[in-house]
Amino acid sequence: MGKYIYMKITGLLLVIIGFSYSLTSFAKFYGYLFGDITIANGNIIIMSLGLLFPLYTFIFGIYFYFYSDKFFANINPLILSSGISMFIVGLSRIFVNNGIMEFIHSSFSIAIIIASILLVYGCFKYKY
Repeated sequence: MGKYIYMKITGLLLVIIGFSYSLTSFAKFYGYLFGDITIANGNIIIMSLGLLFPLYTFIFGIYFYFYSDKFFANINPLILSSGISMFIVGLSRIFVNNGIMEFIHSSFSIAIIIASILLVYGCFKYKY
């Protein structure tokens, strides 16, 4: 029962983090497109690639919430690799403040690092 509750709370946390930061990131993106925000020497194609990180967190959170309750005997490599990659993205957002991470809010890094630690911990403790 603890495994199921932990998985659902972690999945719900991922969905909330992904959805809320997708909204703020796309709001900054539209503000830049419509001229409300000006960025010197900004490449819109490279900066728009950063919008995929919160969107991936949202989509992965939906996947994790609904489909991770299958009882595997081994650790699911998709969940483990996604947790590790989200941790790396969170660390890179802390150190990189321009370019691909321009539209992502800086607090996204802390939220995604906490969520990725919860994912990796759950992978090793509950084997999902």
